[in-house]
Amino acid sequence: MRSILVSVALAGVFLLVLGLWGFSLQARQARDITRKLDLEDLETALRRSLAVTGTLPPVHAPWWCGTLTAPEHRAIRTEVERFLRETAKYAKPEKPFPTDARFGGSPKEYLYVKTSPVSFELFAELEAERTNRFLLSDCGTDIAYDYAVRSLVRTPL
Repeated sequence: MRSILVSVALAGVFLLVLGLWGFSLQARQARDITRKLDLEDLETALRRSLAVTGTLPPVHAPWWCGTLTAPEHRAIRTEVERFLRETAKYAKPEKPFPTDARFGGSPKEYLYVKTSPVSFELFAELEAERTNRFLLSDCGTDIAYDYAVRSLVRTPL
């Protein structure tokens, strides 16, 4: 009788662990989808900026790299946000600027690279869909990113 109770308890613990793992995987996948959508939103804002001003933010620099949510990049974020707020999704001021749901405020935040006055790349680190990792050391960061939106092509790295 005791061995049956132990077996049932172990089976229950196993099912609980399996359920928690499945829930965790779903949460990681959901955050990855949000990351991809956030990069699409930022891409739209950057393309609008290019159409209106003829260049990408920051308008007075031919090349730039950094996270838009870093306090020291507030002026550049404001330039991007101006065009982001012109979209229906971000028209309401209470809609927050896109930040990574897990890594927001950390060095793993979304990375924006202005590769020329008319081309850009956006990077995010994924959790569930780990692909070929790309180390972007040109920007002074040693963080590996999995997903990029480029001004020409959207592609996993």
